[in-house]
Amino acid sequence: MFKIKSLSLFGVDTKEPFTYLFTEGINYFKGPNDSGKTEFYTFLDYMFGMSDDLSDKEWYRDTLDYAELSFEKDGLTFILTRYLTDINKNYFRYDDETIGEPIRRDEYQIKLNTVFSPNNEALKELRAFMEEDVSYRTFTLFNFLGETRQGILQDFFDKSTKINYALKLPSILNYVFNRNLVRINELKKREEYLKKQLDKLEKSAIQNNDVLGRVNHQLHILGMKKVFTGTNTFDILHVIDELQYEIQKSESATKSNAISELEAIYTSLDEQIKCQKNLEYDHRNFELDDKKQKVLLERLEALLVAEPAYSYLIQPISDITKDLNRSISFNKYLIQENSTRELKKQREKIKAQIIANKSRFKIYSASDKTRAVTLVKEYLELYDKNYDGDSLLNIKRELKQVRDEIRVLQNSNDTEKINKLSADITRLYKSSADASDLAEFDFRRPGFQIQYFKKGNLLQPQIKDYDENVEEQVKSYYTGSMARHTLIQMCGYLAFMKLLLSENKYPLIPILVSKRKTRRHMQKQYKSVRKYPKGLEKLTVRKSRQYSEGEIGNGHTQDGNGASCKSLGISPS
Repeated sequence: MFKIKSLSLFGVDTKEPFTYLFTEGINYFKGPNDSGKTEFYTFLDYMFGMSDDLSDKEWYRDTLDYAELSFEKDGLTFILTRYLTDINKNYFRYDDETIGEPIRRDEYQIKLNTVFSPNNEALKELRAFMEEDVSYRTFTLFNFLGETRQGILQDFFDKSTKINYALKLPSILNYVFNRNLVRINELKKREEYLKKQLDKLEKSAIQNNDVLGRVNHQLHILGMKKVFTGTNTFDILHVIDELQYEIQKSESATKSNAISELEAIYTSLDEQIKCQKNLEYDHRNFELDDKKQKVLLERLEALLVAEPAYSYLIQPISDITKDLNRSISFNKYLIQENSTRELKKQREKIKAQIIANKSRFKIYSASDKTRAVTLVKEYLELYDKNYDGDSLLNIKRELKQVRDEIRVLQNSNDTEKINKLSADITRLYKSSADASDLAEFDFRRPGFQIQYFKKGNLLQPQIKDYDENVEEQVKSYYTGSMARHTLIQMCGYLAFMKLLLSENKYPLIPILVSKRKTRRHMQKQYKSVRKYPKGLEKLTVRKSRQYSEGEIGNGHTQDGNGASCKSLGISPS
């Protein structure tokens, strides 16, 4: 059972509060414009944890200091205290406790959420379904119907125009009208398991990629052309062991051959190679000259045979050419083909010894290489050999399938529950027919009903078409009556409240607060509000009370003689 017992307002300039005692059932306030009805409506939401700052509003600025609200829930009485000038000065206590230390607004809301959440497991399930942290504050969109959106049947909840409520309402409705919650819960558990596996594999992938980069960097330091791919660990270790042996071997050689000696040998070999290349060049030139001389000699001999008369001219030239050929030996220029090649091999051996030590050919020392070998072995130990890239892809694929199925199931509707809600809204509207001419007129239409549509959060009046030429059809019934729409909207609020409370699993304040517009032509329709309990015996207590014109502004207090709002100075400044 839930009921608000009292609300006490404490002014800045007076210690005596203005206290309003609530009665069980319906509390109906009636007063002229600017008498404080709207502020009273807003202030109830504020006392139940609304985050809006009221301190700068003209009704409260420099007039109201703080307020206390007393309410009963399941046999326990709670006292709420909120200060307007400090959002983090709030108090929450049982009625038999003394006031303690102030708490922040978020702590205040957490305590109230504990009070209005009947089932912690159901709340966890709801949060898992919506994938966000919802609380009783989200569900206050079912508690408050203000005057600005009265008569709205499309997206009919008043607070749904506020972005923080509008974003969450579709998920709430999907949860309320879903018959696949068991399957969704199973899929959510599977999704959570897959997410953990995916996270584990992705961490292994990141670690392995890091190891790959580090190992290959060290292999570069060692001057190796091999690349670590993750699958050739044995090959890398084998090459590393061989290199480590060479490094140790070169360290021993360094003891008998100084680096400077090796460099001198390397330079000498380099010079010898250059000389050999010069000799090869000269040899090629001599061979070319020799070929030219042979050609000249052959032509002179041919001319001498053809023209013996010119022998006195040709013979001396031929003799000189032959003498020149005999006087020069080309054997010393005939270099063995492998001479230069052998010299280069010797130079490479010396270079290898220098590379294994410290030389001008690499920036890395033997100690750097020794360290690189050690690091490679350590990094290879860190590589996760059990990592399977295919498993990662399979888990991602399955996770997508699970999420797609969850999305489909979350958007599916429990048609039976929606039709039952529609029937309750229709029944509530019909219960007001003896007080509302509009409702009485509507039910004279054939098959009149109010159908709720989850998509668009719509309350749609409908009638049946009994045309003889076609089968019976249900069609939308439109009317421009503001009073009719407001009454239907109120029935929607009440039917939702009954549905949510009956399931006993939502963080919901069991209260409905409405602020009607002050319009004379709507007063008769609002009288039918007091008949709603006929259809909601389990929701409200039968006792109700109506106050006289303007009583809320005339100081209804605990003892009847207390300060009024006016005496407190709580009025527009």
